[in-house]
Amino acid sequence: MTNKMRSVFLLDEPVRHAFIAGHRFYIAQAKARLLSTFANIEQEADDVAEAHWQSPSAFFDPDVHDEATHAEDAQNEGITFYGLLSEMHERTRLSVVAGMYHQWDKEWRRFLVRQLRWPGLVPGPRTRRSLWTLDSTEIEGLLRGPGLEVRTFPNFARLDAMRLVVNVFKHGEGQSLDDLRQAYPEFVPAVNGWVPTHPDDTNMKVTDAHLDEFATAIESFWMSLPTELLVDADADLELPRKFKSAHRKDMEELFARRPL
Repeated sequence: MTNKMRSVFLLDEPVRHAFIAGHRFYIAQAKARLLSTFANIEQEADDVAEAHWQSPSAFFDPDVHDEATHAEDAQNEGITFYGLLSEMHERTRLSVVAGMYHQWDKEWRRFLVRQLRWPGLVPGPRTRRSLWTLDSTEIEGLLRGPGLEVRTFPNFARLDAMRLVVNVFKHGEGQSLDDLRQAYPEFVPAVNGWVPTHPDDTNMKVTDAHLDEFATAIESFWMSLPTELLVDADADLELPRKFKSAHRKDMEELFARRPL
């Protein structure tokens, strides 16, 4: 070990502010332009039922047909409308969550690609591409080498839960759903005391409160990143296997280009 340090990345405050400002804008506009349209779906369903009651079909004859049946049909129209609109509301909320997560993930990876060039961790196209293909735990491992443990950040558990929620929303039943049930069972709750034996994505429930928690987790992440991450210049960093292989090949190519 020496006293000479090298910078792994530098997060300028204007850049941090831009990340957070863009994130806040997305959330505010998603609520105002998308989610707010579902604020009165109960009343809308009642209006649909009333409209059906007031406008009987051409085949309805009050002298022949039972008005109670017509009233039941009107009620069923309202119930169906409410169910379909509630499902659309849930999908829209999940789409907002997915958009928020993917934007954060891309901005984070893009930031690392640009910053990790300077200490020589991203010396060429293979390591650059590797940063875009490593999974989240591998990214964590890459940064653990120079001493950044993102899992210790406040609200990181919500960021991790969001990752699993988005994967379940995209892929349905699978490993992410199993992990979500194990680590964050509140997202696959029991219904009337009944827990499904083989749940799928339709059993996952994400609320407006969860959306707010996810939004807070992303902002907290950007706030928790150090302005500068320093590492001993002579330190031999532990790299994830796939990234290490890409780094070795990029370095071999760089050395091969050097004039003799």
